[in-house]
Amino acid sequence: MQPCLLLALALLGTASASHPAPASPEAEEAALEVPEEDARCPLESETRALSIPNPLGATTFRYVIVTRCQTFQGAQRVCAQCYRGRLASIHNYHTNACLQRQARLCTNRGQVWIGAITRPAVRDPPCPWEDGTRWNYSHWLRGYPLCTHRYCTSLCTNNGRWRSLGCQVRLPFICKY
Repeated sequence: MQPCLLLALALLGTASASHPAPASPEAEEAALEVPEEDARCPLESETRALSIPNPLGATTFRYVIVTRCQTFQGAQRVCAQCYRGRLASIHNYHTNACLQRQARLCTNRGQVWIGAITRPAVRDPPCPWEDGTRWNYSHWLRGYPLCTHRYCTSLCTNNGRWRSLGCQVRLPFICKY
């Protein structure tokens, strides 16, 4: 549980701050009420736009890194409403490295959302891209993805590796459009 939530519950006398009960990621997400997210489109000062040519073809993909933190669902909403896109799917090392470097330059957080969700019932691929594109590349940190529950995927801005996180965490994010 979050330290602030534990303190609030302890002060109300409904939980012990010294011995919190273990909870599954789903139980923690359900127990935490997330305040309504900022639905307005990001300001120019909260974004960095970039284009990355596809090394295997003539297509150039456009991305925007949004520094305003959102939950995974909030980030998906901003990508769709403000950029007519989706959270980024990444299909090669070159794109992953470019996005990692740019995200590190413009965010002060160690991770950003990208567009994959692990689903325990799905085994191949374990984390399909939310934009429906083919799963043909991954760059997971050792020990990931976590496939025991539903998790969302982040890109580490320090090493470019991917991690599974609870979807209610608020992070900057990368849209692809």
